[in-house]
Amino acid sequence: MSQAEKTEFKKNPWGWRIALTVASVAALFSLIVCVLLVANYLQIRAIDPLNNPQLIELHEELAKKPGTDEELAEKIRVLDLLSRKAFFTSQDHLRMGALMLLFGVAISMIGFKLSVLWKPELPTQGEEADAEDLWYERAFSRQLITAAAVLMVSFSLIAAYLTQKRIETMPYYDSRLTDGVETSGTGGGQVAVAKEYTEWEEVEMNWPTFRGPGAYGVANVAKVPTEWDGESGHNVRWKVKPPLPGFNSPVVWENRVFLSGANEQKREVYCYDADTGDLLWQAGLEGIPPLIPEVDGETGFAASTLVVHGDKVCAIFATGELACFDFDGNQLWYLDMGLPDNHYGHSSSLIAYQGLLFVQFDANKVANLFAFDIDTGEEEWVEERKTISWASPVLLHTDFGVQLILNSEEDVDAYEPLTGELLWTQTFLSGEVAPSPAYSNGVVFSANDYAVAAAVKLSGTEGAVQTEIMWEWDGSLPDISSPVGDGSYFYIATSYGEFVCVHAETGEEAWTTDFDEGFYASPILVGDLIYALDIVGTMQIFSAGGEFKAVSSPKIPEEAFATPAFADGRIYIRGYEHLYCIEEKDE
Repeated sequence: MSQAEKTEFKKNPWGWRIALTVASVAALFSLIVCVLLVANYLQIRAIDPLNNPQLIELHEELAKKPGTDEELAEKIRVLDLLSRKAFFTSQDHLRMGALMLLFGVAISMIGFKLSVLWKPELPTQGEEADAEDLWYERAFSRQLITAAAVLMVSFSLIAAYLTQKRIETMPYYDSRLTDGVETSGTGGGQVAVAKEYTEWEEVEMNWPTFRGPGAYGVANVAKVPTEWDGESGHNVRWKVKPPLPGFNSPVVWENRVFLSGANEQKREVYCYDADTGDLLWQAGLEGIPPLIPEVDGETGFAASTLVVHGDKVCAIFATGELACFDFDGNQLWYLDMGLPDNHYGHSSSLIAYQGLLFVQFDANKVANLFAFDIDTGEEEWVEERKTISWASPVLLHTDFGVQLILNSEEDVDAYEPLTGELLWTQTFLSGEVAPSPAYSNGVVFSANDYAVAAAVKLSGTEGAVQTEIMWEWDGSLPDISSPVGDGSYFYIATSYGEFVCVHAETGEEAWTTDFDEGFYASPILVGDLIYALDIVGTMQIFSAGGEFKAVSSPKIPEEAFATPAFADGRIYIRGYEHLYCIEEKDE
């Protein structure tokens, strides 16, 4: 480009006018968006769309009425839907407004820059004498405009951030229809009074949650089959196909087997007759569907295992929906806990104790442990956790009191289950933790791939628990499957097929064996045998102890990722498509 062309380019009156007009319009647009963002922040501070006073009043009115007022219930559902739309609309406006503000400011600054570049130069007398002052004033003006723009954008983005934080910290909306039962909600550190609860002896007679009573992988059954063939039907009592897929494990209470299934349209709970495999009922969630998350292919929408407690069964899904049913399939209450913000999807399983339902509800920004009254769904206490995990809680009856143990990306934490009081913590984990803790003989054992395994010895008294790390081990470690202990050894299954046994007292390796396939399901201790289901459906059965002794390798003809349930001499195996009941047949 010649010097004349450069001069002509700089002196472009039409370009100057267009650029100045665009810049002015963009600046006005940005100012309007800025004001709206600030107004949105002030409105969210003043109004909580998830706790609509009118909706709360309607709930209270419904709770006072005997039976169910369908007209009032429908009014509540409609108002509930409107409240939710207002809530999610405010979030959409927030995100869109922030993007529009940045776009408007960028266009405005580019327009002003071009208008300065293209502004026609008018000849003036004495221009050389005043040139220094003129350029000083221009530079000062540019700095003033830039500072004002930066200040405006910063203030608006801060308002947008504060609005988002305000939304994130709002309590979840309780959309159940309460029955007016008096509850004793408490915060952490105060004793919650459970009205009635299922005795632990009864819990131990069943398989109420992931990995059995207490969720640490020990079965309280005398004998179960060691031989079967899912293809020929040998020792298969029955086989059914659940209506919807899911990776959660079956749970068993007396003569009923429960599991859940879900997809993008439906979230359901299933109840089967333990003797016949007949589907007694299937119940879909009656709450208003929330936003549907993107889920990992290995977790899906129904990865969390249910919990049965007395005459109630509770389920949670990847959508953050938590619901409780009676044994006839009637939905007793429903909570929308909010969409879980984690990159694999929600997978932590439920557990219950003395009338309290415990929910490990972890997200990337906020991780919490909740305790709800299982009869009503009322929150009893909540404790914030430091970091996320995809593991599940275990409930231990130790010589130092009952403890609720959770893994996180850094720590192993123990809580008093009735109050939420943090009893102790040990830091040695790292990475994205999926395996749950193991326990035996006063020792808590936790491990995760790309970290270390450690044995935490409990001591002290019930009122003052003390802990120490006995040993650490960094050999082959689990990334999905949870370890199990028998008092003398801990057993570790990996997703690449290696199975390791280590001494509980010293952490020394007792033996290692390699299987052809890896393990997602957790190994279960049944008497003096270990049952480990691999990903192609083969159950590797071997003796517990310091020497590897294979017993048998029966299988089902499909992939399997869920941990089996063991109850009343039977094994319940959830394959990729079917649920199997395995029982020794008299032939």
